[in-house]
Amino acid sequence: MLFHSVRASSAISIISKSRLIVKSFYPNSFIRIALIFWAFAAASQISAQQIQVSPWNDPAISWLAPAQAQTEVQNELNLLEPQLAPLTPGTGPHTDLLRKILFYKSILLTLTGGASVQQSIEKAVPEAASMGGAYEQAFTPEATLRGLCADAIDLLSN
Repeated sequence: MLFHSVRASSAISIISKSRLIVKSFYPNSFIRIALIFWAFAAASQISAQQIQVSPWNDPAISWLAPAQAQTEVQNELNLLEPQLAPLTPGTGPHTDLLRKILFYKSILLTLTGGASVQQSIEKAVPEAASMGGAYEQAFTPEATLRGLCADAIDLLSN
């Protein structure tokens, strides 16, 4: 019985000491971690906002008519979708192709809703960036999004 009470009191002593350590450690570390997280989040928002000044806003581009653009996008999707099946999910090539398919599907959906080609591309960029949800959007490279836009401009302009 004495052994159990000594063990219990030493366990209580260890717990109370660990609480003191955690109390003194937690606030400073938490603040530092929160500041680091905030800095990364702010940096990712800045890089995500840079894509808004984009080539699809160029007035020199002569866009296809929305009906013709729908046909072009559907043809592109018919070419891309079969290429996805043999790729391993989670790999870079699979993710890149899936992002491209989602980008074009978003363009097609917006076009069928009555938007212009320019508006459709503009609305598809955040969809492509947030393929895995809002968390994914912060980590989608701007070069990837610009490449998708360049491909769409080539496909949907005269």
